Amino acid sequence: MKNILLDLIYPHSLYCICCGRIIDESASYSLCKSCSDNISWANVRICDKCGKLLGDHNPLSICYNCREHGHSFDRGYTCTEYGMYEKEIIFSLKYKRKTHLAPIIAEIMYDRLEATGLEEYPDIIIPVPMHATKERRRGFNQAALVAKELARLMDIEYRADIVIRCKSTEVMKRLSPGERLNNIRSAFELYAGTKREIFGKNIFIVDDIYTTGATVDSIARLLKAAGVSRADVMTFAAGADMVKEAV
Repeated sequence: MKNILLDLIYPHSLYCICCGRIIDESASYSLCKSCSDNISWANVRICDKCGKLLGDHNPLSICYNCREHGHSFDRGYTCTEYGMYEKEIIFSLKYKRKTHLAPIIAEIMYDRLEATGLEEYPDIIIPVPMHATKERRRGFNQAALVAKELARLMDIEYRADIVIRCKSTEVMKRLSPGERLNNIRSAFELYAGTKREIFGKNIFIVDDIYTTGATVDSIARLLKAAGVSRADVMTFAAGADMVKEAV
């Protein structure tokens, strides 16, 4: 009841999406200056392959994970490094049911893509799908909410009926890299009849977090096998560039 009353008194756009402080309605991405300054924006050195921020210890233009593991997707883009502030935003969307954050995250993604000088928009945007049981339990798929809004901003086709999650998988953050690959294997399938529709297309796969890329790789492989010309990835946050990533 307290949260409902606060929402009536202070509309969502008037408080920081990260810390909850009252902000000016003109604040970029509904973030207070302190939170915005503390978010690790991906506007400096980034990996040429997956897009995550490169660590100061890495002198190359590709992250350690991409050097050790090949990827099936063509290019990855991300907006931030996954830290305390980024985690709070994603947690609020997924577990506090603050679905009004989805359009804000999509706006951040859109601006990030524009800043990269993206030469060609994809033909279709798809979300990383959730298993039906898990989606019913949560009530929504956060990746789908963001992907749909991003497609609207980019004025391109949004499809949630191309890839289906046919296997319920374990929580990935608790698994080793090898366990992640086994966990996600055969977890996705194409919806019947979609192969002809996506042949030769350029597709963006949208998710909230990128770590090793095991999930989006699995989807990209499926799409490429169906004749998709290009499969890129867009996420809000990506894990840190670490020599031995605990992913």
